[in-house]
Amino acid sequence: MYRLLLASIATALLAAVAPAGATVIDVSPWLAPNAFGSPSWTQAQQNAVQAMHDGLSSVGSGPAAFNVQTSPVTADQVIVTGFPSWMGKVDPGNVFGPAYSNELGNRMTFALRVDGQGAQFSISQLSFTGASSDAGNGLGFGFSAGSYNYGTGFQGVLKGADGLLWTADDQYVTGGANTQLIDGLIGRGSGNSYDAYCPGCSLPDQQAALNAAALASLYDGPFSFTGTYNLAGVTGSATFDVLASATPLPATLPMFASGLGGLGAFYWRRKRKQAAAS
Repeated sequence: MYRLLLASIATALLAAVAPAGATVIDVSPWLAPNAFGSPSWTQAQQNAVQAMHDGLSSVGSGPAAFNVQTSPVTADQVIVTGFPSWMGKVDPGNVFGPAYSNELGNRMTFALRVDGQGAQFSISQLSFTGASSDAGNGLGFGFSAGSYNYGTGFQGVLKGADGLLWTADDQYVTGGANTQLIDGLIGRGSGNSYDAYCPGCSLPDQQAALNAAALASLYDGPFSFTGTYNLAGVTGSATFDVLASATPLPATLPMFASGLGGLGAFYWRRKRKQAAAS
């Protein structure tokens, strides 16, 4: 009896002083709507955050849906635009339905979930690097530690009364100092894509601009885009594989030249890196 009691006490003491497990960073790639102007963006990031908390691969429907990307994408599907488009098609309300009418393209984005495995941390420790495999690393960008803050899109998670993470009574940190300690972190993530603009253009010219941007991104051929998060030396990453369209894009250069003055788009991969969604 006494031996059993002593053994139980010893086990409890060992559990109390045992070191926490290694932090785990899970990353899920998804094609997000354009954060800069797409009407579905607010709901889309909420769906992404919910999915990462609950460990789901899909939440929501329509343009605001969060779906983990498990297959390669084509270059035209990952262009953000200054005119209505979705998955490489202009006039998306007619192509995909009224809910898509005012969407502005798609951005390769890396949602994340960080589990401290018993050790607390803060979002101020998180950094991100995006890198594409082309010779010029055309989509390369990053955020250093201290750049991220708690908010709607990146939420700290604290264990609730049950003492467990990723359960219904979790508490959320959505503001305040980025040095606040948390048990977990969920976020819609950071990402990047090439863009296309064509102010005042006709639908055919808008499609030409989008196609030209996609062709320009394939300057070195098919490429990959990898997002890597780092938190106190622990990393997690995911990758998009970007291919040419199975159906060759139309020859857009003559139309682009005549209507848009946009020949520079074909050189854009060498000259400029796109602004990223934080």
